[in-house]
Amino acid sequence: MDKKSLRNKVIEIAEKSAENLGYEIVDVEFTKGNKHDLLSIFIYKKEGIDLDDCTKMSHSIEKDIDSLEILKNPYYLEISSPGLDRPLKTKDDYRRNLENEVDLKLFGSLNDKKEYSGILKAYDEEKITLEVNKGNIDIPIKSISSMKQSIKF
Repeated sequence: MDKKSLRNKVIEIAEKSAENLGYEIVDVEFTKGNKHDLLSIFIYKKEGIDLDDCTKMSHSIEKDIDSLEILKNPYYLEISSPGLDRPLKTKDDYRRNLENEVDLKLFGSLNDKKEYSGILKAYDEEKITLEVNKGNIDIPIKSISSMKQSIKF
């Protein structure tokens, strides 16, 4: 089975369990190793993910994944949160981070700046709206080289 088909099948299995447990699937990664492969599934819920959530999700899907025999080599199943420093790339990432402060870098300058920090207020197919000190600014999605949730200590 190719990586894309494998990923899609794992997402299908994981989404059923995630919905029942109150989580969202953020991403699935498959990494081939020498002796063991690694199947990583990243889950999200608004309140945050803890070890109990990872355990529940793992127990919920491991039998289904094993029974399909979609992984030929021995593998490790890893369930975790996507992490605060994960790049925001998809519309679901934007939705989960509405009203959160984000830091972004642009490919080129917009209003003589290549970096912005502000509150993510809205998004659509073509742009995001960021609340900055002087009001709101619309930034074309195609201009964004990277965007992450702002982390303040």
